[in-house]
Amino acid sequence: MTKPKTQTEKVIEQFSGRNRTAAEATIQALRDANRLNETDSARITALQALADAVDADPSNASLWREYRAVELALREVQDDDIDELSELLGKLSAPMGDASNSIEKNSRI
Repeated sequence: MTKPKTQTEKVIEQFSGRNRTAAEATIQALRDANRLNETDSARITALQALADAVDADPSNASLWREYRAVELALREVQDDDIDELSELLGKLSAPMGDASNSIEKNSRI
């Protein structure tokens, strides 16, 4: 029995080039994770166009550089006013003690 195709599989199967197929998979995964919105349409279009260009001319290093840069820009973490690193560091940090009472009698200070 054949398992039904997911939305991602349906979107991906209509493209023939390997890079365009990978770009569509990335776009669909970002959509599924709610990390894309209307303001990302230009970056999505740029990624798709560059994926097609790289598929057509895979030896063009300049196209590869641009393709990778656009793909990275599309995957960047959205700024939603939550700084996860700061939150984690806050949880790991211990409160500071009273520094004025921390000098030992035998210290060289």
